[in-house]
Amino acid sequence: MNKNRIGPSPLGLGGFLALLVFLLGSSAMEVIAQGPDTPPDLEGRELILEVAIDLALQFNPGLKGFTAAENEALARAEQAGRGFNPELGLEVENFIGSGDFSGFSSAEYTLFLAQTFQLGGKLSKQREAAGWNADMVRLEARLQALDLQAQVTRVFVEILTAQQEVALARELVRLAEQDLKFVERRVKKGATSPVEISRAQVALFSARMVLDSTRQALRIKKVQLSTLWNTTTPTFGTASGSLESVQPVPDWEEMVRRLDQSPRLKRMELEAGSRRAELAVLQSQGKIDLTASAGIRHFGNGGDNAAVAAISIPLPVINRNQDGIRAGQYGLDQVDALRQSQLVTLRNELAGQHEQMTTAYIQVVSIRDKILPASEQALTQTNIAYRKGLFTLTDVISVRRTWFELNSRYFSALASYQSAAVEIARILGEHQPNQLNPLEND
Repeated sequence: MNKNRIGPSPLGLGGFLALLVFLLGSSAMEVIAQGPDTPPDLEGRELILEVAIDLALQFNPGLKGFTAAENEALARAEQAGRGFNPELGLEVENFIGSGDFSGFSSAEYTLFLAQTFQLGGKLSKQREAAGWNADMVRLEARLQALDLQAQVTRVFVEILTAQQEVALARELVRLAEQDLKFVERRVKKGATSPVEISRAQVALFSARMVLDSTRQALRIKKVQLSTLWNTTTPTFGTASGSLESVQPVPDWEEMVRRLDQSPRLKRMELEAGSRRAELAVLQSQGKIDLTASAGIRHFGNGGDNAAVAAISIPLPVINRNQDGIRAGQYGLDQVDALRQSQLVTLRNELAGQHEQMTTAYIQVVSIRDKILPASEQALTQTNIAYRKGLFTLTDVISVRRTWFELNSRYFSALASYQSAAVEIARILGEHQPNQLNPLEND
């Protein structure tokens, strides 16, 4: 560890967040520039993922506390390197006694200055241990920011999915309204039973209920996203992005190799460094300190003055901090086991998300390339046959319901794929994938 590491880092939490904001693009900066402390009113504008992340990074109250925590850790590191203050003392002897010592005429006055010198490198080791704590605070801030990005992206994916569900439900209502008008015309012509009107009305009512339900789900998701930048009422319009940008799943072995560089494992490396530094502090505390004093003594009898000096050291016959050193060693021995445990946990999480991403990718490709085209063709043919009187309205509703469910499954699979991509980036400690950005898919 570099002993010159104490003090504001070249980046620090503020610099890290500023770098993230810069990387997100100028479009985000235009929105954020409206106010440093209050989230801006988006005035019904479209919202892209970069802006949503940037708003959360700037206004989420959970991140603001890390700035104070980092400053606290840096201050503690500076304080840890400060030694003891010197002591100024006045000693009076041989007074208020008997005989010649009954008053102050025979008193001796000693004015002295004492200083304790900490030996064994105590100050430098304490300063270094506190520096490791400051580094851990910085890393925790980075992980918190990455987790927040993942949370924003995850909710953003849910909003994009909900918008697609609303669009599907709206199309279902439109088709049901067309069916009702068509049935009413056929009943007037005597070409079909009036019972068909009731069936068409039931189908329309059902479609409208689905639309209301999907709209409510979308409103809830928008509120959830807005709360991440400390706003209770969403002011943005639609979320702009593409769920359908999917790519083959990355190789598992490559993911495992990238996991070794994850800042989540870096945390354990810092923990090991911190415990080594703490052990060094405990070992230094077993070393003796030296106290030196010097002053001047005034003799009341003759009015003479003389210099005095003293040196004292503790005798380490009972306490050499041996138990504290042993405890520190046990704590250091735990770190390797903790790192291995963390690695196993992260690999399990990564394996689960890799499996989810693989399954979702297979479903997306299958539904998109094979099942949906066949369903759309069947729906078109059924509508044409119904207009010719070859199929009943019940047949049309059944085929349309299948088409609607397949589309819903398709967007659900897309959401599952994108959510897995978000979680994989979070586990690896990487920036969120930009395939949701509509500009990246033009």
